[in-house]
Amino acid sequence: MEWASLPYLKSISVYANRLSGDIPKGLGKFINLTVLALEGNQFSGTIPKELGNLVNLQGLGLSSNQLVGGLPKTLARLKKLTDLYLSDNRLNGSIPEFIGELSQLKKLELYASGLGEPIPDSIFRLENLIHLKISDTVAGSGHVPQITSKSLEYLVLRNLNLSGPIPTSLWNLPSLKTLDLSFNMLTGEIPAYATAPRYTYLAGNMLSGKVETGAFLTASTNIDLSYNNFTWSPMCKERRNVNTYDSSHSKNRLTRLLPCSAIKQCQNCTCFSILWGFLNTHFRVSLENVYFPQIVDRCI
Repeated sequence: MEWASLPYLKSISVYANRLSGDIPKGLGKFINLTVLALEGNQFSGTIPKELGNLVNLQGLGLSSNQLVGGLPKTLARLKKLTDLYLSDNRLNGSIPEFIGELSQLKKLELYASGLGEPIPDSIFRLENLIHLKISDTVAGSGHVPQITSKSLEYLVLRNLNLSGPIPTSLWNLPSLKTLDLSFNMLTGEIPAYATAPRYTYLAGNMLSGKVETGAFLTASTNIDLSYNNFTWSPMCKERRNVNTYDSSHSKNRLTRLLPCSAIKQCQNCTCFSILWGFLNTHFRVSLENVYFPQIVDRCI
């Protein structure tokens, strides 16, 4: 590697450069690195075990590549890691226990990484977590876990085959801004005293209860209740901050998009989402004079 003449290098970032081939094993020689960001490329092959030599590493980004195989055990040496991103790869095997022993972790992202098997409980006991985002594993962790970190701001546990009720402790996390538990098999009701985070995604579960009560009434909360088993009072009116599309078997199937069927009336929109886009209709909207900072599959 030509970089070998830079032994005191502390940061390497080659984000989104269409790089391909194997991740160079020689990167393990840069023992002073604190940041290694290889995201958004076309790296393939396995993660080299030599990366475990980077004991000063605080941020490791390997997301959005074509990596295969499991996580090498040598990564357990990276005790200073605060940010770990492994999403959107073709990894296989289980999520290793040693991730739950990286006590300094603040941000962990495992969106569609390819890793499966039960998620180690130790991950949910990490006390410094701010972002925890896991989705689309081959097998989930059973019930919604108890979270230890009181600093958690973003929690995504989407499409993990989770079942049972949402634990009441989850509604009591003081710093939580975004909660995404969509596309699981969750049941039960949301307690009337619950305070939902500002952005709450519960679509595609089997939750029940009355929509017009509790957390749903908080004007500052944007909540997606679509595809569940909620019940409706005849007096319940549509709320702009609540997506109720097909949220109740007893409610007639809606034929329009909610909550913003008239896009020109939503001048303050900052996010436009189409989840599970099985659209069986044609629609036309004019986005003239409407600016969306994000047009994505989710806004978190």
